[in-house]
Amino acid sequence: MRLLLPFISMLLLSFLTSCAPNASVSSKSPDKSNRSTITAAAQMPEARPADFAFSVRFGITGKHEINTFDGTVTKDLVLNGTAKAELVLTDSEMADIYARMRTINIYRELELEPDRKNCAKTPFDEEHWQIRMDGAQFSFDWDDEACETTKDAKQLKELRSYIFELVKTKQAYLELPEAVGGYD
Repeated sequence: MRLLLPFISMLLLSFLTSCAPNASVSSKSPDKSNRSTITAAAQMPEARPADFAFSVRFGITGKHEINTFDGTVTKDLVLNGTAKAELVLTDSEMADIYARMRTINIYRELELEPDRKNCAKTPFDEEHWQIRMDGAQFSFDWDDEACETTKDAKQLKELRSYIFELVKTKQAYLELPEAVGGYD
């Protein structure tokens, strides 16, 4: 019986982790075996969950942020720090963003770290996503320091660019101060 207990425990643990998606994915993990157990077959719900929210930090220093959890947008003012404003995305805009995430299928394991690293550029863009839906939290991080960008990272960047273009039309964002300086 003592010999069966560890085996049964491992079997149960394996079963439990395969039933519930582990939504934490990080492109910074050097050990690819330590990545998410989400399978390519996993699909996002067709209807947008009531608790759907996201935040994305991005840019050279990751100081820009669009955060629907808090209803805020933060702008990197470079030499002058940051400025924050209230952000209200309409139900239609949130539905559109969800549909675009569903097209990417962020429910699956995303390949965000390039296999090849041809160089190391400075400065480099980075993105840090937090997404909540159906009570699950998903995290995705990637950067383009290695001068290579995977297909999945490109899709996330396109989605973030789309969202940022929406945000830049909001009056609250337009009233934020201009950035001073830049990153070399």
